[in-house]
This record gives sequence, structure tokens and C-alpha cells, in this order.
Amino acid sequence: MVKAENIILKPVAYPQVDVPTELPELSDAVYQARLENVLKMMAEQALDCLFIYADREHYTNFEYLAGFDLRFEEALLMLSANGEATYILGNECLPLASLSRIPAQVELYQAFSLPSQPIDALRPLSAIVAGHGLKSGDHVGMVGWKLMAPRYARRDVFDIPQFILQEIGQVAGTGALINVTDAFIDPAYGLRVLNTADDIAYFEYGAAWASIGLRDMLDSLETGVSELAISRRMRIGAMTENSHPLTVVGKNNDAGMVYPGNTILRLGDRFNCSLGLRGGLSCRTGYLAYSSEDIDPDKRDYIDVLAKPYYAAVVNWYENIRIGASCGDIYDMVEAALPKVQFHWKLNTGHYVAAEEWLSSPFEHGSTVKIRSGMCVQMDIIPSMDGYAGANCEDGIAIADADMRREIQERFPRVWTRIEARRRHMIDVLKINIADEVLPLSNLAATYRPYMLNKDMALAVH
Repeated sequence: MVKAENIILKPVAYPQVDVPTELPELSDAVYQARLENVLKMMAEQALDCLFIYADREHYTNFEYLAGFDLRFEEALLMLSANGEATYILGNECLPLASLSRIPAQVELYQAFSLPSQPIDALRPLSAIVAGHGLKSGDHVGMVGWKLMAPRYARRDVFDIPQFILQEIGQVAGTGALINVTDAFIDPAYGLRVLNTADDIAYFEYGAAWASIGLRDMLDSLETGVSELAISRRMRIGAMTENSHPLTVVGKNNDAGMVYPGNTILRLGDRFNCSLGLRGGLSCRTGYLAYSSEDIDPDKRDYIDVLAKPYYAAVVNWYENIRIGASCGDIYDMVEAALPKVQFHWKLNTGHYVAAEEWLSSPFEHGSTVKIRSGMCVQMDIIPSMDGYAGANCEDGIAIADADMRREIQERFPRVWTRIEARRRHMIDVLKINIADEVLPLSNLAATYRPYMLNKDMALAVH
């Protein structure tokens, strides 16, 4: 196991990786395969009908089949056991149904629309779903976005608005509704946990651009400007975010998930920055400093006390990730290398990445989930020590066996070239011995500069 004393601060350039120029398109065959998998799950659970809920914040289970996301409104995708699909949409999302990637009918339900908008064509939701075959006694699965069941609630507990449940329950009977969100996102068996080569190529585009935007900002990082001003240097255009962007110092940094404001960046400040796009997020945390001389005298042991132990845990995480590895063992390894009681990390030691930044996580004590080909996971260890800047170099990876690697190389050669460049950087420069199946998706590729104004020095294994 790599230890803190094996970590050094040395000159490191960022990896030379091409910029993605074209977003890979997911084919109709990908969506058809997803639909078939969902219908198979419905048959196994004896479901007559499935309703997938969506809103602007929680749309990815819906989009998984639909191929489009939402603006402003709630929505439902109704799927019958015979394969008939129906979108139930509000005023402004109704035109989006033309982008559907699966055959589907469309219904307007104006109660999903914004407040005070026209309701001249409003019909009861109960009438709409009954008109598409829902009937009393049907066994109905409801898909939200949380793991209510089986993790910490019964299957008759839902994270879906009551007015929707009430209308559907009027037709099928309230006792007929069960929560089956876990069929999509459970860490062990969720349908969305495993990805295809197409998915990985698609996610790589967003993950790469998130890291490119963050690097552009880091390369121009300076003091004397505001959080908002420095955030504009990410320059990623109108790409879909999967997390709010961060460039925060001081109290905003301590609070965590807040938007950048007018606070001025000053020498010695604690600084946290991240950018997440559909497919991946990159985050970096440290000091606005060139060296230890720029921070509070009583915190000048930061590198030895926090940054090096943290990076040693990061290295061990990457080196232990491989097909067949136990996610519970990886969690315990991090706990041994970076004890929670001392370093005060609170969340999981990694999680799944998909269209959303956090799908679910297999990384917890006692987890029996094994790493499998097709998983996309985030290195997400976030220590905290009173008075110190944090330490974070969060990036995502994909796991691919030999067959999947060959498919990516043959079908997406430019994606593969970028992945290979990142692998070489991690192995040859940072001396992180990742397995063949580990495919880095971020152009930052585990490069971490804890003194963030010093744009030459980074941590690496000695």
C-alpha cells in the first residue's frame, strides 16, 4: 500500500490530450436495448404498468428511455407491459416528445405546467392513464430517483408528488403501487449501473470538457479577482451541467455547495473549484498559494498533515480498482489509509457516474458489490481538518474488460487515443499503477496541485 511518505511534490505538466470536437450520438439500437431490458425487468416483477417520474432536477431515469430531458415542468413516462409507451407532459415540454428515441404516444397534462399558465385543455391525470389501459387491480411500478426501497423505507413509500400518486391510485388502487426505483439505480443490480461502449464514449465527451473547462480556469488562476470573475474562465459554452459550478473561497468554501459570488480571491485563501457536465465532474481543492510561505504559519504543515495522506489514499483507490474487486474492501482500504476519525470524510469513497453526477454508490462498509466491466465511477474522497484547506482531486473513470476496450478502440478511435494519453500520464508521470481495465475520462487525470497558484508542482508517487 502506498503511504504518505511515498508521496512527493514534484514538477508535473498536465497530460497532452486532444480536445473532443464532436459529441458521440447514442444510436436507436442503444435505446431499444434499454427498453427491452426495462420490459424484461417488468416481466420479472409481474408489473402491468410502469410510471417513470421526472422533473428538471431529477430526469435521468426518464431520459434513459426517452432520450430527452425536461425544462421547468414535471413529466411521466407510462410504459405498459406490452411495450406501449406514453409521455405525459406539460405545456412547454410537449414539443420535446418529437425527440423521443422510442416509439411513444403523447398526452398533454397541463397541471405539470408552470403556475398560472393556460389550463384550457386540462383533463384529470386519472382519465389520461385510464385511457392508455391502466385499470383497477393492475400491478404498478413507480420510479422516482431515490433509493427509498429497499434501503430505508418500504415499497409503498415514494419520492413522487402526492398529486400524481393520488390520481394513479384512483385508477389502479393505492395498494397496487410499489416503488421500483431500485431496478434502475441500485448499486448491485440497477439497470443503469452498467454501460455500453456507446455510453462510455458519450460520457467521455462531457467528462473531458468538464476537466478542460476546469483546467482553463486553473491555468489562469490569480488573486485580486472575484469568485464570479474567475468562474467565467471555465468557458464551456452551453453544455449540460450535472452539478453547479464552484469557484469559492472563505465562508463560501466552508459552506460547500454555493454559487460563486463577489468575494475576492486573496493569497493564502482556501479555494474549492469544480465543474460537472453530463458524463463527469472534476474538482480541485487546496490553497491559493505558491508555497507554504503564503499560508497561515500554523497551517504550513498542510502538505504533510493532509495533502500527502489524502493523495496516498487516492493512489491506493486507483490502484485497487479492477474487475472483481470488492467495493466494500476498497472502502475499508480508504478507511485504513485515511481514518475517518482523523480526516473527517463523511460520504462514500466513490460513486457511480452517469448522466447525473451521482447515480448511487457501491462504496460503503460491508458492500458485497464487485467492480464490473461497464461501470463508470468517480474517485470521491473528501477529507476535512479544522482550519486547513481541504484536499480534493476528484475525477471519473470507466471500467472496461478486454472486449469492451477493443470495441471502444475500433469504433471510437479518438476517444481511445485520449484515454490512452491519460493512462500514460497516470502510470508514467504520476506513478499510479492502474489496471488495464481502468479508463480515465478526465483530462486532468489525477493531477493535483495543492498549492494552486504554483502551476508547475503536483503530487505524485516517489
